[in-house]
Amino acid sequence: MTRVILFHQHDPGMVHVGGIGTFLNTFIKHAPQDFEVRMVGVSSDPDARPIGRWHELEVGGRACRFFPVVSAHPNYRGKVPISVLFSWAIRQHLPQLDVVGAVLDVHRIEPLVPLRRLPNPKVLVLHAHSMDLYNPHTEVIWKKAPWLYFWMERRLIHDMAQVFIVREDAVAWYRKTYPSIAERVAFLPTWVDEDVFISLPEAQRAEQRRQLAAQHGFDPASRLLLFVGRFEGQKDPLLLLESFRRLNGLRSRSRLVMIGQGSMEASIRAFIAEHGLEDQVRVLGPQPQTDIARWMNAADCLCLSSAFEGMPRVVVESLGCGLPVVTTAVGEAPRLLQSERAGRLVHERTPEALSAAIASLVGQPPDRQACQQQIAPFTAKKILEQVYAAYRRLGAR
Repeated sequence: MTRVILFHQHDPGMVHVGGIGTFLNTFIKHAPQDFEVRMVGVSSDPDARPIGRWHELEVGGRACRFFPVVSAHPNYRGKVPISVLFSWAIRQHLPQLDVVGAVLDVHRIEPLVPLRRLPNPKVLVLHAHSMDLYNPHTEVIWKKAPWLYFWMERRLIHDMAQVFIVREDAVAWYRKTYPSIAERVAFLPTWVDEDVFISLPEAQRAEQRRQLAAQHGFDPASRLLLFVGRFEGQKDPLLLLESFRRLNGLRSRSRLVMIGQGSMEASIRAFIAEHGLEDQVRVLGPQPQTDIARWMNAADCLCLSSAFEGMPRVVVESLGCGLPVVTTAVGEAPRLLQSERAGRLVHERTPEALSAAIASLVGQPPDRQACQQQIAPFTAKKILEQVYAAYRRLGAR
């Protein structure tokens, strides 16, 4: 039996926003029968999931034990960063976590501080390039002192049995920067949960669109654009809104649905009100993955305006649903969009370029097969099989 304990400021009992949460949930869901997977995280509902004790949860139909160490909402920031509260709480609760013999999996550098003296094999999964700390659009607290982040990283990363990174250029950077662990650093593609994100026949897509249009008050004959993600600077939702405003001047029948949550929600709603877009834009909170798949089967185009990315999971999921994508050419997006039948890469991050790309894409008939061909290598079953094999090797040491 391979025991894996996942450490992240995530609550698997809530509807979440963000690729890391999906990574963790699908890792649990698809874990082989010879895996015992536990999660140490945060509780967004301490009445239902009190901190400081183990809870039995089902994640995608798979049993998982969950131990929240702090009460917090993963998508909101307070005066003290959640990563600090979470790491400190791990130290306090460590005797209760039963880590003996387990592979320890972390998705940020900070939890390694309380775990560093443990002899367990540790896996660090990085979902972006650390140099993005210098990007002016990042919301990560380390942007105020990136030198301190790299100081800490240098002291912790050599203890890793494996480092997975979802950007290939970051893999090269880490191997060069930390040559003593170069053989332990590997590229890990993002995957799509093919049980959820499937492309429906056109008749079913039309029915999904009709139902959602009636529910949210828009004309099903209008062009439907979709954004799914965190409302944070990295995703640059205001760039998308400005692009939509320009596009809407040309295509008055277009509608934009933005699904997510984050610190920029007030700015998004203020932009919509200032420019009179209330009838054209719907802002919705986090949705279950099954509902996201419904929207993807109903929409005409997924739009991503990010300033930087890893390998954006929402793009993989969209293409899995046969929904073409317009995205800025960041991170691994070019790997996912190698055919203009599946979408458009925008190399100039301007409203003019983004709106032109959207207009170009929705002006052509959708090619569902081309979309699915782009992500054929990136299904959960194909990618996770290799990941689980790596954890088995580490657990057998």
